[in-house]
Amino acid sequence: MQIAIVGYGKMGKAAEAAAKLRGHSVTIIDPIEEKADFKEINQTSLAKADVCIDFTTPTVAIENAKKIAALGKNIVMGTTGWYERMEEMKSATNKIGFIWSGNYSVGMNVFFEAVKATSKIMNNLPEYDAAVCETHHNQKKDSPGGSAQIIANIIIQNMARKKKIQPDRIEGKPNPEELHVASIRCGSIPGTHVAIFDCPADTIELKHIARGREGFAVGAVMAAEFINGKKGFFGMDDFMRTIISR
Repeated sequence: MQIAIVGYGKMGKAAEAAAKLRGHSVTIIDPIEEKADFKEINQTSLAKADVCIDFTTPTVAIENAKKIAALGKNIVMGTTGWYERMEEMKSATNKIGFIWSGNYSVGMNVFFEAVKATSKIMNNLPEYDAAVCETHHNQKKDSPGGSAQIIANIIIQNMARKKKIQPDRIEGKPNPEELHVASIRCGSIPGTHVAIFDCPADTIELKHIARGREGFAVGAVMAAEFINGKKGFFGMDDFMRTIISR
C-alpha cells in the first residue's frame, strides 16, 4: 500500500517508520520540511497514494481533509483539536473512507474498552464518584487532549448521573452531575491517563501510560490498512471491533 503522510513532525516521522516496517511505501507532504517529497496536497502529490495519514495541526486539519477528499483519497485523521467542527468534517469527507481517533494506540483503545466496562458497572453503584486526570509533556498543544476527551465521553455515556464534562478549574464544591477532567502539562512526561472511581470505602483507578510515539504510529498505520478500500465515516472503535471479535 502507498501511504501519503501529511505533516512531518514527530508523529509523522514515527508513522513513516511504522509504515515501512509493515511493508508499505511512503510519500511525505509538508510545506516546510526540507526532506518532504512534496510541499502541497494536490493531484501530483497524491497520484500514487492509497490512503493519507494526517498529523498536522487543528487549524488546517479540515482544510487538508477537504483537499484530500476532493482527490478521492481515504484519510486517517491523526490530528486532534478539531472535534467541535465534526459535522463539517463529516460533510467534507462523505464520499470517501475516513477514520478518526483522539488516540490510535491499540493499547489505549483496549484501555477505553476497560473504562467503558467499568463505567457500566459503576452506573449501578451510586456511591461511586468519577473523574479523569491526564498528564502530558509541556509541548502538547491541546488541553484536555483528545484521549482525555474520549475517556470523559465514555464515562458520560455509561454513568447516567454524570451529565457534563468540566475541564476547567472548579470554583467551590463541584456539581455531582459534572465529570471533572484535570489536565497537567510538565516537562517531558509521557502521556498518562487515569480514570478514577471513588467512594468512601475505596478507590479504583484504571491507568494507561504511553512509553513513546511508536504505539500511536503503529495504530495509525493499522487504521490505514483498515480504511483502505472502504467508504464511510469510521471511528477507532470500528477498527477495534475487528480485533476484539477475532
